[in-house]
Amino acid sequence: MARRFFVVAAALALFALPLTAQTGVAGKWNASVDSPQGPFAMVFEFVVDAAGKLTGTLQNEFIGSIPIKDGTVKGNDISFKLSIDGGPNGTMNIGYKGTVKGDDLALTSKFEGEVPGGGPAEQSFKATRAK
Repeated sequence: MARRFFVVAAALALFALPLTAQTGVAGKWNASVDSPQGPFAMVFEFVVDAAGKLTGTLQNEFIGSIPIKDGTVKGNDISFKLSIDGGPNGTMNIGYKGTVKGDDLALTSKFEGEVPGGGPAEQSFKATRAK
C-alpha cells in the first residue's frame, strides 16, 4: 500500500512540474520603456491556465487597460499580442516575446506596421515582478 502511494505521489509531482514552470510568469509585472514623449510606465498582469494559455492585461495611465491576446507560455518563454485603438491613426498591433528569469522578465515588443510618433518599431526592455 505504501509503495503504491509513493508511485502515485511521484507521478503527480512529475505532472505538476510543467504547470509550475508555466505559471512562473503569473502575476503583476512593472515595466518602463522610452518613447518620444518620455518614459512610458506599464503594468502587465498575467494569468496562465494549465494548458499554457497566457491572458491578462496591460495597464497604463494614458491608455487604460488593454487585454492580452494570443498569449502562450512554453517553459520560461512567453509571447502575446496587444491591439490598441489609436483613434484617427487606426488600430496599433504590437507583438511581444519574452523570457522569465526569477523576478525579471526580458521583453521585446514589435509594432506591426507604421509606428505612431516615429518611435522604434522594435524595442527591448525589462519588467520586474511587483512585490
